[in-house]
Formats: sequence, C-alpha cells, structure tokens
Amino acid sequence: MAVNAYVPDASFGGTTALGWLKWVIFMATIRDVAARAGVSVATVSHVMNESRFVTEDTKQRVLAAIAALNYRRDGIARSLRRSQTGTIGAIIADITNPFFSDLVKGIEDTIRGFPEKLNLILCNTEEDAARELLYLDVLMEKRIDGLILAPAGGNVAYLEALVARGFPLVFVDRSLSSVTADSVLVDNLAAATALVAHLIARGHRRIAVLKATLHASSITERVQGHAAAMAAAGLDFDAGMIVESASSIDAAFEGGRAILALDPLPDAVFCTNNFMTLGMMRALNEQGLRCPQDMAIAGFDDFQWADAFRPRMTTVAQSGYDQGCAAARLLRDRITKVQTGPAVHLVHGTALNIRESSG
Repeated sequence: MAVNAYVPDASFGGTTALGWLKWVIFMATIRDVAARAGVSVATVSHVMNESRFVTEDTKQRVLAAIAALNYRRDGIARSLRRSQTGTIGAIIADITNPFFSDLVKGIEDTIRGFPEKLNLILCNTEEDAARELLYLDVLMEKRIDGLILAPAGGNVAYLEALVARGFPLVFVDRSLSSVTADSVLVDNLAAATALVAHLIARGHRRIAVLKATLHASSITERVQGHAAAMAAAGLDFDAGMIVESASSIDAAFEGGRAILALDPLPDAVFCTNNFMTLGMMRALNEQGLRCPQDMAIAGFDDFQWADAFRPRMTTVAQSGYDQGCAAARLLRDRITKVQTGPAVHLVHGTALNIRESSG
C-alpha cells in the first residue's frame, strides 16, 4: 500500500496559505496518530519499534497516519525515558589534517552499521585546550552517550571526573597519562625509532627534528624515538637540532627555513607529522636544495600523494581510518555494557614505507 505525501485537508483550512501555516505549526503526537489510524497508542508504538506482531492491515493504517500527520517521535522525551540519546561525540584535533579526516570517516562508516543507529556530533579543536573545554561542555549538555577524543592537552580534571562517573570515553591518536580511559593508539616510540634508525643506516649522522608544537603524547613519543635511535647508534643528541613549529604547513615551512639556517647543515630531517613533512619540503625547494642529495627527509604519517612526490617520500604509515573504526566499536561496547572491565588499550600497527627521499 503506497503512502502519499500529506496535503492539508479541510481540518487545516484547506490548501490555502493559512492552511499550510496551520499544518506547519501543528505538531502531531502519538495520540493523534492512534486516533487517525483507529488504533491504540500501544499499537502505534509497536509498529514504530517493531516490538510486537501487528497485522499487515493495521500496520499500513498506522504508517499512513504517520505520513499524513508528518509525525516525528519526540527524541528528547524518548532519550529521557531510555537515559540515552543515541548520540556520540567526537572531538578531534584538526579536521584539515588528512589523518583526522580518515579517522572521522572510520567512525562514521562504523556507526552506520550498528543496530543502535548512533548519531555523531563532530567537533574540531584546532589543538586548542580552551576550545576543547567549550565543546566538552556543549556535548555534555546534549547528553551524548559517549565520546571519542583526541585530546589537545589540559582539561585533565574534567576528563578524570567523566571517567570517575562511568562515562564512556575513548582516546584516539594520543592519550593523557593521568586519565585512565580506553584508547586506540599506535606505538609511536617504536615506529619513530625504526624510521630514524633507517636514516642512520643510510649513512646520515646529523639528523634534525622538525617537531610539531602540540601537547600530544604522540609527538612526545616520536621525539623520544629519535633520541633512542641516535643513542643506540652511539650518535650525540643535540637539542639544538630540534626545531619546533605550529602544526600547519605554513608554520612548518618557517621551521624548515630555521633548520636550513643551522650551521653545520643537517644531512637529514625527521618530521614528526605530515604537515611538518610538507613544510620542510617546501623550504628545501625554496632554497634550491635537492632531496635526498643535499638533505634527506623522512616523516611520520603517510598521505595519499606521498609516492607522487619527486622524490617519493619515506614515511611511517598509520591508518587513521582503522583507528576510527576501532574507537567506534570500543565506544559502542562501553555504551551497551558489552565491555565493563578495566580500560582497554588497543595498539595498531604501523608500516615503514621506504622510498627515495631518505637517500
């Protein structure tokens, strides 16, 4: 039985402009639907929730009444009854970074397959702890059921309080050591150590670091990996070879200029994220230097066009998409009480993609 779109009838003033206005203002209730279909409120509820057998004829009458009245269930009231809103939050650090774009896609693709039909509210902090706190307040007011968070640093007391009351929280990409919550990460220390060890094996000895200025455990661990590889090879660790910049291509370009002003010049640079890599390459090209002949470059985070560069870029690859999928599944398990034990820490693998830029 086809259900036609509703056209205001005489009870709403006909098809005049006044009739349409009355229809728009009118907010149908479940009782209105039941009255129009000639059934009980309970029957309407069973049809909508598929919670009990209803004859096909009755079901079609209810569906026709829903369409005719343009009925929408009261999500707020329903959420209060269930103590859940069917909505989760994701607070990420920088939506312009391809890693986080992939991560969000992983979250969205995964929750679409859940029978719970979760909705997602996405917030972007731009690595600003104050903005993160603002979004935390907004999301809590929206009564979200759980949160996936790439912390910008700070707000520890707030997050500790959330975890203490059992609120489902999953850290992704980076974590806060003082907040015991579920997490989906990679072994940044081991991956960075392997990348810098590769540069050393290529004969490079003066290896600078272009470090993103972030309050992120991931970046700290990557710099530690550089130091570990240098120490393992018996090479001196020179703090003056670490240059910091904000996490953007333009800022990294200026950081790259600072590295190229070092005397003596480094023979290789380890870039701690993809923005640092792109900025460093831009600085190198500006000064007419060649990679890897004049300076080798290797970076953390692969990106789709890494092998389209000339030279092709040596990188540590991690899958933001897979981490997003895993974070969504872990959060759903906490929300549905499938997972009730201690904090779960998932460590995803990385891959060292060796290409021409490392020499």
